[in-house]
Amino acid sequence: MAYIYNLRMKKILFLTPYVPSSRAGGENFTRLLLEELSKSNYIDLLYYRYADDPSYVCPNENVKVVKEIINSTFLKLKNYMMYPFVHPIFSVRFNRRVLKFVEKLVAANNYDFLYLDHSQMALYGKYFPEMQKILMSHDVMAQRFSRQGNALSKALVLKGEKSLMQLPNTTVFTFSEKDRKIIRNEYGIDSRVTNFYLDDMVVNAYPRKIEKQLVFMGKWKRADNYDGIKWFFDNVYNNIDKSYKINIIGKWLPDDFVAQIKNLPNVEYLGFVDNPYDLIANSTATISPIFSGAGVKVKVVESLACGTPVIGNEIAFEGISEEFSNFMIYANDPKMYADKINGLDIDLNKRFDFKKSFLNNYQKQLISKYINSL
Repeated sequence: MAYIYNLRMKKILFLTPYVPSSRAGGENFTRLLLEELSKSNYIDLLYYRYADDPSYVCPNENVKVVKEIINSTFLKLKNYMMYPFVHPIFSVRFNRRVLKFVEKLVAANNYDFLYLDHSQMALYGKYFPEMQKILMSHDVMAQRFSRQGNALSKALVLKGEKSLMQLPNTTVFTFSEKDRKIIRNEYGIDSRVTNFYLDDMVVNAYPRKIEKQLVFMGKWKRADNYDGIKWFFDNVYNNIDKSYKINIIGKWLPDDFVAQIKNLPNVEYLGFVDNPYDLIANSTATISPIFSGAGVKVKVVESLACGTPVIGNEIAFEGISEEFSNFMIYANDPKMYADKINGLDIDLNKRFDFKKSFLNNYQKQLISKYINSL
């Protein structure tokens, strides 16, 4: 696909470790960002995908896929062995052949800057010290590993993340003021904040008729998501009103867990749903117990944007403004979860009004505005 060049438009080299898609929160942010940036910029896109993932479909002629890399366990191990003293979270997507390809691209093109999506791509930025760079930190890895890693793992993450965030000519973005403060305190970096982009499907999903149903949504191969839903069914489920229907949305729920819940009354595993937002908008609540991980939880933001209250713990709501706290219902133990679920009653008009307020006030800071101002 060839560009029709406009000299006033910037040219961006965009590196991401996942297929931009609607299948998970971070990937959906990347997809929507590419759509927004492509309205006024040219983008050369390099991304990784697994063999069973569909390829990315460019939104228009201003986005060009310059390389698609098929990921595998073997490739990730090989990449890690090249940098044995760097934590694998930063090295598993770093490949010498890919670096040579990127070096050729940079030499042949007059890019305005290099966009590094996720910390997993930041090592490539090390080899272009003079180039302007943006690093989009989806999660502050130091916080994630402080909650789930051992002391050695945390030390390696701190060292690696600090060196990558301090790359010359690099502007770091994150998703919340909370993460911005962590980055400043841990690494001495003054980063910027961007909100998530809200998909049109989210924006257009309004509460119409509240059904007595609960929603779980997530990418279930992520330990923080799976640990939360398993904890709920082990510790809370027996104490909630069984007339609630429970819908579980998302790929990769382990087979043994699916077998555990398949005979429970009113529990249904839906798998991946292309547009789950009308269902969410008309559910009693989204349930989100999370005990590890880091960063703003996209499923919480999207549920609030649908006008749906979320019942969760402190980690579930990290980084989301307190101005939306009346629909962020805190629960920190099994009894609190059961009591909040069994007693929840927010009428349709309040939910409708909350949605309008959320849409009017959430997207105040967007990374595309910064990029387009450069």
